[in-house]
Amino acid sequence: MIRIYLGKAIIRTRMIFEKFSNSILKVLIMAHTRNQAHWWRKKVVKANGRKVMNRQILKAMKSYCKKRFGSRRYWPWLAYYTEIRGEYIEGWIPQDYFRFTFVPRLNPKPASYMDFKTFDYQLFGDFAVRPLYLYISGIYYDPELKHISPDQVISHLSEYEDDIVIKEESSWGGLQVRVLHASTFTPELLQQGSNYVIQPYVKQHAIISELYPDSVNTLRVNTFLKKDGSVTVKSVWLRFGADGSKVDNITTGGNFLYIHLDGSPEKVIYEPDLGYILTDRHKNTGYLFSELKIPMFQEVLENCKTAHLKFPYVRLIAWDACIDHTGEPKLIEWNLGNPDYYLVEAKWGPYFIDDSEI
Repeated sequence: MIRIYLGKAIIRTRMIFEKFSNSILKVLIMAHTRNQAHWWRKKVVKANGRKVMNRQILKAMKSYCKKRFGSRRYWPWLAYYTEIRGEYIEGWIPQDYFRFTFVPRLNPKPASYMDFKTFDYQLFGDFAVRPLYLYISGIYYDPELKHISPDQVISHLSEYEDDIVIKEESSWGGLQVRVLHASTFTPELLQQGSNYVIQPYVKQHAIISELYPDSVNTLRVNTFLKKDGSVTVKSVWLRFGADGSKVDNITTGGNFLYIHLDGSPEKVIYEPDLGYILTDRHKNTGYLFSELKIPMFQEVLENCKTAHLKFPYVRLIAWDACIDHTGEPKLIEWNLGNPDYYLVEAKWGPYFIDDSEI
């Protein structure tokens, strides 16, 4: 009996300690993100040559934060948004609240399911790229999850006269994604203990390729599952690579072009953190952003909305979809929520004004 009480006491003590540690960690992270907002706001003011914030705006901002988020301390990100936009708009969600309270509340179990890239085709059907092979728990499978021997895989790929993509599960931002000719595939490329999708390299639509041909340029479509069970698209932007990169990601030198819900593009792209105008054309190809007419745009949005209904366990999903050379929308990646929403919220938001739908 003493051992039972002692065991329960140890468990309770550990839970209290973990809760205390998590609280301290959250405080430190929040302080860091707010310092980041202050720092970026000062840089925006310097870049713009003027300051929008004043005492009256700050007072209104703090009052709004207290009323909607329960604390005045959320104001730094709203101040940053104000300098980006050139005016204060009530209804914005500050980045620290969005990332650490809002998204976890709407997506209460964000772990892992979307990391299982090997299951995308089973879940989303032909909206996902049909894989050539899956490598799960050290075993090769075909798209229908039937076992395939390593020799069959090697034999087929040695005769497959095209590029393939090898994607490791749990990768993000284009990391652990390799593009190579199928004939160069060897089993040693796949690490034991990891799962992989081996799929055809998607040839994108000629119009999207004109913008930048070296990466598969994807539409980031952010969908929201409403309380009435319907799905709406909140925002869309086109991600593209640059400077020879095979990945359409900001971390590898790319950028994004905001796309309005009617399919019309912004005429310029912006610096991703400070929001000032960078250019009206791609720096490598010279393609004018204003001339972009995205094919099958509404079909991409509808496919993402339909796909969200197949996974109703979370209410915010960010989809990365492309248009292939035949004009077919294809899913490349999907993510639970979008942790870095600040520039889009600042320039084109607010996106979540009505708390009743949340």
